Amino acid sequence: MAHDYDKAPLGQQQHRTQPLAADTPAATVLYQPDPALLDAMLSALDRDGRRLYIFANSPLDQAIQDRLAALANPVIIRSPTNVGLGAALNAILERATLDGFAHVLLLDQDSTPSPELPELLAQRFRERESAGAPLAQLGPLLVTPPHETYLPVRYAWRHAPPGAVDFLPTSGSLVSTKAWSQIGPFRADYFIAGIDVEWGFRAWSRGYASLVARDLEMVHRWGTPMPAGSARKPQILRHSDQRNYYFIRNSIDCLKQSHLPLGWKVRSGLRLAAQIAMLFYDRGGEARTRQVVGSALLAGLHNKLGPAPGTPAGQPEGRSI
Repeated sequence: MAHDYDKAPLGQQQHRTQPLAADTPAATVLYQPDPALLDAMLSALDRDGRRLYIFANSPLDQAIQDRLAALANPVIIRSPTNVGLGAALNAILERATLDGFAHVLLLDQDSTPSPELPELLAQRFRERESAGAPLAQLGPLLVTPPHETYLPVRYAWRHAPPGAVDFLPTSGSLVSTKAWSQIGPFRADYFIAGIDVEWGFRAWSRGYASLVARDLEMVHRWGTPMPAGSARKPQILRHSDQRNYYFIRNSIDCLKQSHLPLGWKVRSGLRLAAQIAMLFYDRGGEARTRQVVGSALLAGLHNKLGPAPGTPAGQPEGRSI
């Protein structure tokens, strides 16, 4: 499935084996992963022949390659450069659809799922759909790891149906391949930041819900931690300049999309203005911050998407939320 905003080469696919129909596959996109966190995630999921889709969004260290080679049933998609989170997720879902899977559990490389999470979510997904609710995605309640200084994920809850949210964070979301094909692909031109927001609202506009199974939890590390004992800071003050560029630019582009509700646009626009003001105050109005914010605002207004300017080709920051 080709899309006019997805031009980057996606490399070679390896370890092509027949899918196991009884399993619910899981998938992750790797970009400079933490070996210990990645090993914990893979150790939990690599059991009973479960298919694991791995998109290597940059060259991997030999130790990581050795760890992937030890997986029982992987499909590894390699790209020589970072093509962005959206393009990587689309490549995974294209392959899973061709392999005949109805759902795929998407995970960040530093999340920690339980071994049974894919099957539990798939069971809940089928139950909700049998009750007549078309779903795009279903996810667990994301929680911060104990004794670590990550910020908790904040959900935009809806009144109905039970557990409904405007959108789900990418990590932990069990996505329907059928719904994905009908809603359309993730925004590859966003590269990173806001991909989940835009797709969630697009799903709702086409009759597909996003739900949280509140009784299922998964440890997730959102954004950037702070040193122990430091003051609590919002995410925009924790991120690098490049990550803030993507966040601001893509937030502006989201405000232009017709499928996002007006009320959400007003609240989001006011919140973004407050965050930018906070960023200027924290950085003392330094020239670098003014340049990052100004270029992000202009890019968002004038549809200049894709990799951030001024970075080496194919090497923008690649972590998801």
